[in-house]
Amino acid sequence: MQDLDTMTNVILNNEYDLHEKDIELTPKNKNDKNKRKKKKIRKKKTIKQKIFMMLKIIVALIILAILFVYLFFKTSLFQKYKELWVVTAMSTLNHQYLATWFLSDEEIQEILSKLEVQNNEDSNSSDINIVIPSKKEKKEITVEKIKGKNYVGYVMVIPDASKVKLVDARKSNRGTKLSEIVKNNNAIAGINAGGFADAGGAGSGNILCDATIINKKLLYGSKNARYSLIGLTADKKLALGKYTYQEAMNAGIESAVEFGPFIIVNGKNQITNSSSGGIHPRMAIGQRKDGTFIFVVIDGRQPGYSIGTNLLELQNIFNKYDAYNAANLDGGSSATMYYNEKVVNKTSTPIGERYLPNAFIVEK
Repeated sequence: MQDLDTMTNVILNNEYDLHEKDIELTPKNKNDKNKRKKKKIRKKKTIKQKIFMMLKIIVALIILAILFVYLFFKTSLFQKYKELWVVTAMSTLNHQYLATWFLSDEEIQEILSKLEVQNNEDSNSSDINIVIPSKKEKKEITVEKIKGKNYVGYVMVIPDASKVKLVDARKSNRGTKLSEIVKNNNAIAGINAGGFADAGGAGSGNILCDATIINKKLLYGSKNARYSLIGLTADKKLALGKYTYQEAMNAGIESAVEFGPFIIVNGKNQITNSSSGGIHPRMAIGQRKDGTFIFVVIDGRQPGYSIGTNLLELQNIFNKYDAYNAANLDGGSSATMYYNEKVVNKTSTPIGERYLPNAFIVEK
């Protein structure tokens, strides 16, 4: 009986213990569930707060952007930079919307007229006295890398003016890359020259859109119209001026392209405003009084490397190299300098060299 009583007590005790355990676990489970619910609520609140904060930031940025655009384009607080913006945009073929979106045609025209370079003087060929170096004192072509605040460029100096020539590079269905132009003409160096029709930035380089004279033949333009020409006389002098075809022939011009503006004429600076021409990749040509030619290319549209330059900075470069006459050529993505079997500069397009209608070359 004792054993039976003992066993009964054990069983009763076990049941009692189990019951006790159940009683103890139940409140814990409830607490855990409550805690989890509270955490979920907090997470939901945190996510909502973050989303709401992001929306507030976005709205604030939009308001600030609208305010800045208004202050930039509709007030005179940033006049100098607004003018630079407008001229830069309007001197491109595909990005004029950066100005036309924000300003009326009248406002844009007012800025362009204010910053237009006025070339009212032709170069005087008699001021240039070309000195052709003898074989003993012959100087080699030099290429120097230059750097400014926002640009990287190259200056090529050609002591022998007799070697410089303007050539036609058009083929039946396209132009020719500068490297090919140089090689095809038994030359050592070259730069791109005049512009061409380039709708959508996909021009093939063979359709002229500006007056062009090569070897006294008018390839494009009207014989009765007057153009701002950048050319070479028969005795290799850089000629800058406004001519009809016949006037150009009378001035001894052998080959020329219509472009500009002129930067230096007869030793006189033509650019007075730092916003003139906007900021772009540049190509330009100049000549010293002794006939030495100067080719300048400025890389651009490549943040972190070179943005480009305005016409005033370009003028300063030519002054540093003692140019007596200098003019701006077709720049942008066409700006290319070639020397000694390689492209010297870093063109502004990933594709590299473009097809060109013509080029200034330096014969061997």
